[in-house]
Amino acid sequence: MLTANVLEAKNGLSGLLRLLESGQEDCIIIARHNKPVAKLMPFVEKPVSRRIGAASGRSLYVQDWDSDESNAEVAALFGAEL
Repeated sequence: MLTANVLEAKNGLSGLLRLLESGQEDCIIIARHNKPVAKLMPFVEKPVSRRIGAASGRSLYVQDWDSDESNAEVAALFGAEL
């Protein structure tokens, strides 16, 4: 873990990013007046989770979710008139 003051990080940001990209450093602490204020880490893309189980391959809503009947039913539940 490398520590860099704000001025060093500002002037050498490209170099710090290169260290992270190459794997030479796992994180870099950026400090102001020798007190840590931020942590610079490589970005790791997380895989998108897939739907599993009983809901796999099913739609999340019914086909007539925006019908006049459905809207009237919801309005009645809330005590409103359409």
